[in-house]
Amino acid sequence: MTDVDITSPDDFSSSKKPQRLNIHHLDAKLAAGFHSDCENLLQKFKKCQNYSYTSFAQVWRESCFLGIFKGLNNILTMKTFVENAFFNAKKFLYSPDLYIQTGALYVLYGLYYKQPINKWVKVRLTQADVDQLKEIIDTHKENRCFEPVFIYYKMRLDGAFQYCALPLPLGLEPKFLKRVDFAKNEIASRSSCDSVLNKFKTLMEEDPDLVQFDETDEEYQKLSQKYKDQLFIFPSQLGAHLKKAYSETFHVQLEESPQTQAKHITLLKAKATEAANATYRGDRKVVTAIDLQTPSTSFNS
Repeated sequence: MTDVDITSPDDFSSSKKPQRLNIHHLDAKLAAGFHSDCENLLQKFKKCQNYSYTSFAQVWRESCFLGIFKGLNNILTMKTFVENAFFNAKKFLYSPDLYIQTGALYVLYGLYYKQPINKWVKVRLTQADVDQLKEIIDTHKENRCFEPVFIYYKMRLDGAFQYCALPLPLGLEPKFLKRVDFAKNEIASRSSCDSVLNKFKTLMEEDPDLVQFDETDEEYQKLSQKYKDQLFIFPSQLGAHLKKAYSETFHVQLEESPQTQAKHITLLKAKATEAANATYRGDRKVVTAIDLQTPSTSFNS
């Protein structure tokens, strides 16, 4: 069976033909929606600035995250959705931010113990996933933050993990082939435009690395001028382009650097000089018909 009926029983009383949605398209849409919800959840948890599971649980409840299971009445669809949810949640384990990594572990923990099916789906872990989890847990051990450590070992003891070679199962049946294509194309990793803009805004306003990037870029420009005859060096304007995009997107007036201010002053002076030497319309002599002394074209009667 490759199609799922998404119509309600009341629709059969009408003359309209029941609409059907391809199950693989449905899986992709559900997975994309989950990825966006999961990303928003982890961003809220990151703002708590701690690794406490209590803080994560509060954000989980405020977001009504268990609502992701509503509307999935078919057991096969539910099982596939849970598998894809684990697959997408694991991606956040590879984030460079430890808060996001810890939140991803908590998401796996919450989804595993709250999945509304009798035979629970296990979390597939490849060797890379195991190594990444071990690195996260070792970091928390060094920081003496034991809540993530406890949750990880509880899942291990309860048999929540299925150790395997590939992130998703392979098979010759069409359902397996479709899911492999789905995994390779990273359909679920697509975010909305608002999400991308929020990331960019956070980068420009909160990321401390951007300040260091500006300092490095400025130092690079100075050195490039010093050694420009010996080396082939391209002019770097990445910082300026980022600030311009941020200013135009969010309508924010950024403080200009001394070099930029000096450049603008030079341009203004040049324009002022051009204006002083220009001939204005008010000073121009207007040529009239009298000046042209055109002979009369009228005929005598």
